[in-house]
Amino acid sequence: MKKTLLSISLLAAMAASAQTTVTFEDLTLAPETYYTGSDGAGQFVSNGVIFPNQYDATYEYWSGGWAYSNTTDVTTAGYANESSAYAGSGAGGSAKYVVAYDASLDFGTTSVVLGNVDFTNTTYAALSMLNGDTYGKVFGSPNNALGQPDGTNGEDWFRLLIIASDQAGVAIDTAVVYLADYRFADNSQDYILDTWQSVDLSSFGALRYLDFKLQSSDVGAFGMNTPAYFAMDNLRFGTVGITEHTTAAFTLYPNPSSTVVTIKGQAGNLSVFNAAGALVYSESTSGLTAVSIENWNNGFYIVELSNETGVTRSTLVKN
Repeated sequence: MKKTLLSISLLAAMAASAQTTVTFEDLTLAPETYYTGSDGAGQFVSNGVIFPNQYDATYEYWSGGWAYSNTTDVTTAGYANESSAYAGSGAGGSAKYVVAYDASLDFGTTSVVLGNVDFTNTTYAALSMLNGDTYGKVFGSPNNALGQPDGTNGEDWFRLLIIASDQAGVAIDTAVVYLADYRFADNSQDYILDTWQSVDLSSFGALRYLDFKLQSSDVGAFGMNTPAYFAMDNLRFGTVGITEHTTAAFTLYPNPSSTVVTIKGQAGNLSVFNAAGALVYSESTSGLTAVSIENWNNGFYIVELSNETGVTRSTLVKN
């Protein structure tokens, strides 16, 4: 399993409380079922953390956010099996976990610091990548689901972007977790994640918000073809107090942007990386720089400002 963590340098005095682990075992479920939100609550709570949930009452289906599950089906393909973790259980063989679709978290007015968090594929996404389906290709194939060359040469990937933001809603750091990767020179190393992967997110520092975005090499006219689901378990965190500030602070505006973004802050070396970690822009700045992004691909970018006082990174969204 590969992961890429883009961390922010802090000059902060942080005092974290005892760590809480959200295991979801405090939630009630009948065997081999999952909570869809059909009660209209709009959320559920586990170990004090609120998990937003959207349910479409008109068509009677879970339409987004978080659902909790204890289903263990790793063989049934398709949307009807959207709730199962491809590992066959929760992390460490536990019963319950959560499944996410277009999900986010808000920890409230008390900032938190994360520890390790466990992630894996859903069966729905994994079998789509492994065998293909109506929309999704077979990963490792040079062709799309229609049997036409798609330009990937079979070097496919499916990844989760985890974006941390502070109390003001300003993005402070991003982690990238690969749920599938077929880009190895040795094809025997290609994988679709079928176990729980523990990812250390402590480098985020103090945060309030987490946004979860999925990206795939398999895209079509209507966007990503890979089912946009992942599973999570054992969310570990502690509350924290911040008494100083981050180094080399700067602001981005507007953010998101589709044409030009202004970067205002200290003088230093400015670098912008795409979500894959490739450098797309760099220059020296005196503290105020306008960057044209009109020709950039839509998505997330990491903006880095470095000088003698430190390094600061933030997330820019091109739309």
